[in-house]
Amino acid sequence: MSLAEKPVHASLPAWPACRYGRKKREPVRFYSSRASETLGELSVAEVQAVSSWFMAKTSAAGARSEPSVEKWLAGPSAVELLRPPKKATLAYLDGKGPKPARFARVTMATKTAVLEYKVGPLGPAASLDGATIEELVPAGSIPYSKRPGFEETNFVESLYNKTIEEMGKHMEMSSLLIEAFGKIFPHLGGFSPEHGTALYLPRNDPLAPFGTRRVRIKSTWQPPLPSRPDANWLYPIPFDFEVNITSWNVSEWYVSHITFCGQGPWNSTAEVVAAHAKGQLKLCKPNFSSAGGWDTPQQESPRSGAPRRESGDSGVAWGPWSFSVTQRPSTGVAITDIKFRGERIAYELALMDSQAIYGGRVRDQFMYSDSAYTMSQWSTSLEPGVDCPEDATYLSAANWMGPVLSRNPDPSKANAFWPICIFHWDEDHEIWRHMDAGYTRGYVRKTILVRSIATVGNYDYILDVKFREDGEINVESRFAGYPETRYTGVGEERFSTIVRPGVAGIVHTHSVAWKVDLEIAGSKNALHVTEVREHASSGLGVDWRADPNEEVFPTKILEARYVEREGVGLSTFAADPKVPKVWAIVNRNSSSSAAGSELNPRGYRVELLSFSTSQLHSATHPFVKAMPWTKYHLAVTRYQDNEYRPSSPYVNFDGLQPWNDKYAQDLDVFLGNNESLLDEDLVAWIGLNKEHIVRQEDVPLVSNFGVAFSLQPFNFFELNTASNPPHSA
Repeated sequence: MSLAEKPVHASLPAWPACRYGRKKREPVRFYSSRASETLGELSVAEVQAVSSWFMAKTSAAGARSEPSVEKWLAGPSAVELLRPPKKATLAYLDGKGPKPARFARVTMATKTAVLEYKVGPLGPAASLDGATIEELVPAGSIPYSKRPGFEETNFVESLYNKTIEEMGKHMEMSSLLIEAFGKIFPHLGGFSPEHGTALYLPRNDPLAPFGTRRVRIKSTWQPPLPSRPDANWLYPIPFDFEVNITSWNVSEWYVSHITFCGQGPWNSTAEVVAAHAKGQLKLCKPNFSSAGGWDTPQQESPRSGAPRRESGDSGVAWGPWSFSVTQRPSTGVAITDIKFRGERIAYELALMDSQAIYGGRVRDQFMYSDSAYTMSQWSTSLEPGVDCPEDATYLSAANWMGPVLSRNPDPSKANAFWPICIFHWDEDHEIWRHMDAGYTRGYVRKTILVRSIATVGNYDYILDVKFREDGEINVESRFAGYPETRYTGVGEERFSTIVRPGVAGIVHTHSVAWKVDLEIAGSKNALHVTEVREHASSGLGVDWRADPNEEVFPTKILEARYVEREGVGLSTFAADPKVPKVWAIVNRNSSSSAAGSELNPRGYRVELLSFSTSQLHSATHPFVKAMPWTKYHLAVTRYQDNEYRPSSPYVNFDGLQPWNDKYAQDLDVFLGNNESLLDEDLVAWIGLNKEHIVRQEDVPLVSNFGVAFSLQPFNFFELNTASNPPHSA
């Protein structure tokens, strides 16, 4: 029975009837919103139309599907929404101005350059009558070696096969490969599928010399059935090399830095053969005989078979909340025009990027920017009953790259998939609870949850945004999937946990970035910092009266300040357990206090909900310079329309010199403007890090773990708003 129905003990006063603990669920309503019209990503029809129109105007191909293609639409951001100016968009959202024109950002690579264009406007039904092409980022700004996209690595397959074949021409070398790894190479004699198959896995090399685009080729073993094909992540083969792919001309690509069983490197197959002839090669034998069972989950939730409840509208209303949801092709899920009880809380809350940094010897260190691959399009539609409750509602997005790496990721052939689900959830605890005089009262927490799941290679990212009845927004990023492994060479225990014989789980850092554009009673906001410090019981203008012989101890005090300007070390923060802080975006001219006190301006605070490590590498490390947001748990900048993501989709290659000119998307470039933060439109960039020290229990698939933060009302309301009667948006 509900708390309201509970019999009252005879000795206690009868509490008034209340609405806490209601079992009736608030309906979730989907509708066509103005935010979806202006800030919603390009639809499938729009992506197709823009791509086809642009390709016809420029003679560009949809992708570099063949080596002869000279210009092509490139990367996960090849065709995406060019977000309209915020000022004009807010005017339209509030019914005070016309609807902003809709434009696309198009990224094209040529034989020597990477360029970004503004294309549009887009008319009704994705028409482009009267559309124009305008240069956004000129040729020469983005180095060609940093060109986005990964489909060019398909051309590396022939080099991998050629390398194996060249080594196989020498009978002794061929016998050595087979003796070491088995009959798993299709291009060597004696190959037999029942023994499994050697695969090549290309990886970006961010540490290549300046101006160089290089791919590291890792070998893995795909076991035969009944193991799953993706179990190859757990079977590293100690045979790797590098391919220089700097040139547009594929015939100029070349292999170097070949390693075998941890030996080398050699710069050609001839050098490997020569080393073998001299008796310098030592044999190693990975254990592939134990496949099956341990490398594949032995239980999983059954698919429900329930039909997917799909919505064509992405405006959402539930209880006191309303917002619009979209999925961006590179960076993933984004939520816009967030309102609580009809009042705008945030203009944008969006996933921005995820970084993984792996330790190892000099050439074994590596880094991924997942948005540079895509935090959306290598995924597939969410599964009812597994990814989301069966009664969840699903939203669609455009996809031209996946769900597996496509050889022809052509946006003119985009299709729809369903990577977002939204559902109501009664959580397992109360918003508030108290027992008094033997009588317990509480209010069960009710939430609407937006979930998007992105798969990037071996990892899956489960992104949850929870909107709660007390005005809190909880944001959680969980990491799932296979651990990345390598063969256990000499000294590998310094970098890895040896989880199986010959299998090392590499220590790595997961970092995830979110953008939060809060609007506290409008756009004129300030960054307010409150610190808790220990202070002697003296001074400060306080009456410290005590008995003459009483021992006096230090106490806790609050120190509050406004941050006046943006800048590294000024508006950037990393959590310090010895100096607890509240970081809040506030409106200094708005108060919810019953007394109208100016001491408590309305605001929302950023609260870390999980332990988040700091960036271990120095600020000068290439991995950090490529993605500077990993240095900070919070950085605040003044809003600019052209500062829309904290790191660019061009960071995976040629990483020794970051792209940081005036056109660059780089958080440290934004901070370097040193603009005023007092009574200005502010953006909070939130970065969370987690060190993954791999354990045996992470095999075959990790038990999902993650990081989280919360946006919480901070003197925004006069009281705990969950104590008030329900209010629908």
